[in-house]
Amino acid sequence: MSEMPFPYSEPSIEILGSVSKALDVLEAFSHDQPEMALGEISHKVNMGKSTVHKLLQTLLVRGFVAQDPETRRYRLGLRNWQLGNLAVSTVDIRSLLLPHLKQLAGLTGEQLTLWVLENGWAVCIDRIESRHRVRNYTSTGTVERPEDFASGRCLLAFSGENETKKALERVKKLRGGEAADRLVTRLDRIRDSGYDTNPGDLWEEIRAIAAPFFDRDGVAGAISVSGPQSRFDESAIEAMVPQLIDVTNQVSFQLGHVAGGHGQGFAKPG
Repeated sequence: MSEMPFPYSEPSIEILGSVSKALDVLEAFSHDQPEMALGEISHKVNMGKSTVHKLLQTLLVRGFVAQDPETRRYRLGLRNWQLGNLAVSTVDIRSLLLPHLKQLAGLTGEQLTLWVLENGWAVCIDRIESRHRVRNYTSTGTVERPEDFASGRCLLAFSGENETKKALERVKKLRGGEAADRLVTRLDRIRDSGYDTNPGDLWEEIRAIAAPFFDRDGVAGAISVSGPQSRFDESAIEAMVPQLIDVTNQVSFQLGHVAGGHGQGFAKPG
């Protein structure tokens, strides 16, 4: 099938195929292989060198790839960065998260809350109510010390040395050195597992699980699933954890987070 000669014609399968191949070439680059020669790219995308060379020349002219004049190796061009910045700047986190929160609420039936870190405090910026009659209630705008509960600790674990130091100083002053040591251990565990639980930390009768999500610069927020102790036994929590982590991984991907970049890699569900 030949390409349609008119600029506003319905694109043919051949044209869409060419676009798909060009995207395959762009996606061949990674943190492990930020620069590649023609032969390496050709092998990685399983295309002939002639086809890959034509695609690269088009991408080169448009600024989507660049080439070292001495080594002749290719790398991603700044045009990707420009479009990526534009995409991220137009993302409204709450709007992006809403369908994911609704999905998770449908699966769990429990209250969902969205938390961010502002000036050292954990702030609830959105929520979806539980469908059960017996429920806890966290209002939008609630402010808590991040070290005191699961969502806050998830934020704290990836927020950097200064925030962690301030939290440890508060804990040591209020509860002593052993409590500060326990917090250090807990933050390390969150970094390894990708989530945390509330064993009645803020309210004795309430249980919760929380997981962080990330953008291209690091931790962007945390999502919590919470409810009364009677519905949050060990088996219920085990069932909810992979569902929660799957959602935070999806959100992180949509916010431009790259595993192995800033923050952490994507967590493993289950």
